[in-house]
Parts: sequence; C-alpha cells; structure tokens
Amino acid sequence: MSEHFLEEQLKRIRHMTEQMTRLQNRAAELSDAFERDRIAGRHDPLHEIRDFRTHSSFEHEADRADDHARRQQPRTPRSRRR
Repeated sequence: MSEHFLEEQLKRIRHMTEQMTRLQNRAAELSDAFERDRIAGRHDPLHEIRDFRTHSSFEHEADRADDHARRQQPRTPRSRRR
C-alpha cells in the first residue's frame, strides 16, 4: 500500500514539475514578447513608411495646393471708416 502511495506521489510530482517547466518557458516567452513590444513602442509609427513619390510629383502637388488656396480665400467686404 505504501509503495502504491509513493508511486502516485511521484507521478504527481513529475506532472507538477512538467507543468512548472512549461509555465516557466511560457513566462520567458511572454517576457521576451513584452520587451519587443516595449522597444517597438519607442519608434515612431511612421518610421517604416516609405515615400515613393517623385520629385516632380511634389511640384505638381504644390501647384495644386496653391490653386486650391487661392480659390478658398474668403472675400470679405471692406468696412467703412467713420
């Protein structure tokens, strides 16, 4: 009877040891993931965006912006001085 009890206890201990090993490995993975996220959070979100526009497209956009600004200027009547 005591041998059977000891065998059961050994099985439980092995099972718990395996669980602890898996938990420790998972905790290490999560720590690494948190560290990567923390480091990634320091970067500007636009850091990896590339601008493939050509120089001539910048000039064209500037011309369109100037035209748009000229059209959008409100025309206010001049007030009379008394």
